[in-house]
Amino acid sequence: MGTTLGKPFVGLFQETEPRIVLFGLPGTGKSSILHKLKTGEVLSTNMPTVGLDMESFKYKNSSFYFVEMGGQYRYRMIPLWKHYFQQVSGFVYVVDTKDRERMEETKSFLHMVMDEIQGNVPDNVAVLVYANKHEVPGAMTAYEISNELDLASLRQKNWQRNWHVQSSCALSGDGLHEGLDWLLKNAERM
Repeated sequence: MGTTLGKPFVGLFQETEPRIVLFGLPGTGKSSILHKLKTGEVLSTNMPTVGLDMESFKYKNSSFYFVEMGGQYRYRMIPLWKHYFQQVSGFVYVVDTKDRERMEETKSFLHMVMDEIQGNVPDNVAVLVYANKHEVPGAMTAYEISNELDLASLRQKNWQRNWHVQSSCALSGDGLHEGLDWLLKNAERM
């Protein structure tokens, strides 16, 4: 019983793996991406993450410690998120490429989080954007997502962050490993 109760708290007290914060609006595929990366399998449930989820897994010769921030109560949870931004090695923002109606909200949320971390997280912490669900007809391209999110303006705000938009599909795994490879090359302390 002790190991069952202790398992959810792995990494809270003695974390040695680089911390990656995974976030995005509800329904973008954050949990599906994390599950696919960790197990190689498709997530069989469609239940939103409430609060946060923490997962560790190995990829190539590196270990990852992902903190998935649930999108349901995103604005109320920002003060709590700051604790998970400490000692972060990278950010992964997940965007639903077929959801054109929420693109302004998607941009606004990303910029709000980036403004919030300014000064609290080193400027060289990389940001990977998974342009998820790219296989759906009519989905926006990585280039369109980059423009819609106005990622070039990050540099104008004196943010020196490396960022990359990677087309992805959480169901098939397309683009997920390419994104992790980019993160390995660009994230601090990996």
